[in-house]
Parts: sequence; structure tokens; C-alpha cells
Amino acid sequence: MNWCYWVSETQDPQKHGGYVPSLVKENESGHYPMVGNEKQAPWVWGKTLAEAQATCKAVNASAGISEERAYKIVASSMFANGITL
Repeated sequence: MNWCYWVSETQDPQKHGGYVPSLVKENESGHYPMVGNEKQAPWVWGKTLAEAQATCKAVNASAGISEERAYKIVASSMFANGITL
């Protein structure tokens, strides 16, 4: 897979009533928060960070994406704009 879901601990859970996952694409800078639109509510995966991250891990696993693979995809996204350490 060249994508995964990710729940950021830096988001404000009050904004949507909980933590919302983002779709992250490998080697593509940025992420796509699943906040819905005028006809769709946000995907709230938990009221707490722990609950949302557990749901995220389970959803990724059901798509065949291991936790290690998800970390690599997120890291590749962070460095896709040319930032190096």
C-alpha cells in the first residue's frame, strides 16, 4: 500500500467532537484530514487520542498496513518536500 491513515496528537479534539484521521500518501507532502463536507460529517475515530489511535491502527491493519509501514509512509510524507536531517 502507498497510503495509510494517521491520527495526529496535535489536533484540537474540540473542533470536531473528537480526533479525526488523515489520509497520508507515501512520498507526497501533506495529509488529507477526513473532516467531511457539506453532506458528510467528519470521521471521528475517538473522543480520546488513545481511542482514535487504536481505531486508526485497526483500520490500517484491516487494509494490510502494519504499524511499521504506516510510520514509514508518514515519514516519507514529512520529508517529501525536500527537507533532510
